[in-house]
Amino acid sequence: MNEAQLTTPSVQDTFCVNHPQVATSLRCNRCGNPICVKCAVRTPVGYRCKTCVKGQQSAFYTAAPSDYVIAAIITLPLAALGQFIGPMLWFFALFAGPIVGGVIADLVWRATGKRRGQYTWLVVAACMVIAAIPAVVGSLFAFDLIRLAIHGLYLVLAVGAAIARLRYGK
Repeated sequence: MNEAQLTTPSVQDTFCVNHPQVATSLRCNRCGNPICVKCAVRTPVGYRCKTCVKGQQSAFYTAAPSDYVIAAIITLPLAALGQFIGPMLWFFALFAGPIVGGVIADLVWRATGKRRGQYTWLVVAACMVIAAIPAVVGSLFAFDLIRLAIHGLYLVLAVGAAIARLRYGK
């Protein structure tokens, strides 16, 4: 055997799959592709590439496209009702916002068969904001800044609670 056959590949011979100009010795522990530090995702079992992590996470999302429509149909009227009633409570809007957001999130979760959707939280949040537009615009045209602040605070608290329940909870 000659000397060229006995040498092992060096770090300079292996380059990142996503960044061909970056030399690396790190490999995904699932697929074995070479990855650089920017592409590596630390998991409890070692470093993985973003493709493997995304594939693993997608197994948790079981929602059908119709679930997003159901989420919108439930959220729009309830959020409009909540945006109308919640700020009428003035100080208690601080407590009503998170309660209404949590109730809407729970109803959506139950109506979709308790399936998780990657974008369900986004659909619910967008519908809540859309439902708040008439109340916010009405406060703007009436030059009622206190009412506008209450609507805004209520909306932020309600949307935040719904996102927390749908994206991070359950």
